[in-house]
Amino acid sequence: MIKSFAFLSLVLFLRTNSYGQRKEEKRLAATLDNLIPKRLTAIAPGCVVLITKKGNIIYKKAFGVSNLELNIPMEPDMIFRIGSITKQFTAIAVLQLVEQGKISLQDSIQKYVPDYPHKRYTITIENLLTQTSGIKDYMAISNPADERTNYTPKQGVDYFKNEPLEFKPGSQFKYSNSNYYLLGYILEIITGKSYADYLQQNIFNKAGLHNTYYIDTTKNIPNVSQGYSRFDEKLEKAELENETTIYAAGGIMSNADDLFKWHQALYNNKLVTRESLNKAFTPYQFADGTYSEYGYGWFIKSLNGSKTIEHSGSTDGFQSDEIYLPDKHVFVVTLFNCFEQDMDWVVLSNDIAKIAIGKPLNNSIQLSTDFLKRYVGEYVFNVDHKLIVTLENGTLFIEDTNPNDRLPKVQLYAQSETMFYMKEAELKFEFVNDTGSNSLKIVTYNNRGKDAEWIKTK
Repeated sequence: MIKSFAFLSLVLFLRTNSYGQRKEEKRLAATLDNLIPKRLTAIAPGCVVLITKKGNIIYKKAFGVSNLELNIPMEPDMIFRIGSITKQFTAIAVLQLVEQGKISLQDSIQKYVPDYPHKRYTITIENLLTQTSGIKDYMAISNPADERTNYTPKQGVDYFKNEPLEFKPGSQFKYSNSNYYLLGYILEIITGKSYADYLQQNIFNKAGLHNTYYIDTTKNIPNVSQGYSRFDEKLEKAELENETTIYAAGGIMSNADDLFKWHQALYNNKLVTRESLNKAFTPYQFADGTYSEYGYGWFIKSLNGSKTIEHSGSTDGFQSDEIYLPDKHVFVVTLFNCFEQDMDWVVLSNDIAKIAIGKPLNNSIQLSTDFLKRYVGEYVFNVDHKLIVTLENGTLFIEDTNPNDRLPKVQLYAQSETMFYMKEAELKFEFVNDTGSNSLKIVTYNNRGKDAEWIKTK
């Protein structure tokens, strides 16, 4: 009798729990079904959103259109170029070679690329993985002598190898596509296989990724969304980047389901050991004990106080985001078929993730235009780093004049009369009086606390 009662109680608990989950998923779906179409019009013609919780898909839906000219609706299984999300695939491929003893994280890059110029300092494989090498981003340099339509991996490396280092390797973080381009080339040298073939055999096949490809414009891959670009509020078909120029830094295409399978394969140790994966998800530590926000192919950040392991991708015609919140066991994928220069797609992706973990969207307060005028001006950290605050139609904007700081012009939202936040990242801006200069200053805060002080000069 007691056993029967216990069994009945368990059944009732499971039914109640299941009903509660379904109710929660319905609320989530209703919220997102209302939010996404409203915001999508400013971002892309169409998108796909997938959310999982504890390994189960709780939301998957397509919005808008895949092809404007043919009026083809977006479908949940459509394939997109994923841009820099490619970097995590490259990182895992390198870690496989580390586990096989074919390469060491502390090896110098010249061990595999002997003709890469020595630049006073050792540049290690780990420096490339963690974006701490000091090698200039090839997308930010001009080398007319080596310009071409198609590049072999060696020609791609030759394009940037003679540029001077921007800092001592290991001393700073600076995002550079050159790091991952070079890793792809080294992988080819070690394995004797093309980057595409290695990934197909050792990543895609092993993880069961049947809708993930290294871009090959000579092949007719079905179910690929058309890509667009938005400039001056006008949409046009995107002129897509040649795959040989983005290579191991951005040359993969995939869909939402496969990105979820990729995530599962990583955590089920199908591709590398848990020890290797933990290294990839650990931010790089500098000599002074501080940390960057980057591991091996992933950013480690936070969203409303919850840790995130994430990476976005932005390439001609497409933008994407992948956010995992390990403490909540929630995984979010957003895929958009348009390149836009502002950050609306990142804001929407973050907001979707917040809603998925039950967090409210930031509620800002409204301040008058006359009040906001006092904050307009130029704020200086040093000669190389300046913030410009502008006021447009009653809205405050901020941007960093140094592109290396990765802060384009974004909108500020008032949390109080002095504290503002941006929606693209966990960064806050406090306007306070500086007693030393008798002027205003901005104090910036990241997810680890106070970041820097910027004195108003104009």
